[in-house]
Amino acid sequence: MYVVTLVHTPELCLARKEFGEEAKQWIGGMDDLAERLGIRVHGAYSCPPEHTFYVILETDDFRKVSAFFSGIMLTNHSGRVSPVIPVREASELLIK
Repeated sequence: MYVVTLVHTPELCLARKEFGEEAKQWIGGMDDLAERLGIRVHGAYSCPPEHTFYVILETDDFRKVSAFFSGIMLTNHSGRVSPVIPVREASELLIK
């Protein structure tokens, strides 16, 4: 499972007219792309005032995460990809 945080500047905001069509295409095709790559999207969220996206993905191969964020999502953002495990699993590692 991965939590992906993508941040862009106001100048590269997907809401700007010059990026709108490509952004709509990527967002509209997100589910199909995930299915083709074998990724489960648990959630995709945006905080417009912060110019930030948060996406929660599940896959068995990190390369699929890289392939998922193509086009405008890759070129207009700085990203952080955090591999995560459920808190209960993490607590089992600590309690021995």
